[in-house]
Amino acid sequence: IFGGGNSRKQTTDSKYNCLWTCPYVLDGQQVELAITSVTGHLCQHEFEQSKRQWSSCDPVSLLDTRVTVLKEVAEDKRDIERMLKKEAGKSGQLLCFLDCDREGENISYEVIDVCRSANASIKVRRAV
Repeated sequence: IFGGGNSRKQTTDSKYNCLWTCPYVLDGQQVELAITSVTGHLCQHEFEQSKRQWSSCDPVSLLDTRVTVLKEVAEDKRDIERMLKKEAGKSGQLLCFLDCDREGENISYEVIDVCRSANASIKVRRAV
């Protein structure tokens, strides 16, 4: 459908997430469209190191809002992160087509954060 049969498939560091590119007209301008996917959440949340062991603290203390929770890209998603950063670095826009539910919204924001870390001025749009 995209590219009228002129799409190209590229392999990436991720064995599950390839990259498709094709010519496309967006907002009246001819562009090169890059399409890929993610496999669920990119990020994981962990308590600060001093709170990670079962015996390291009273579990109730983890409910304290002053406890630091670290958000970082999961080790098994680093290949997807590299691909997103590479593509974002050479792109003017990011168009998110993720599930229209809370989980999809959360994953979209993880993708946006990764892409903006490579290109702070990327314009973010979403499919409706």
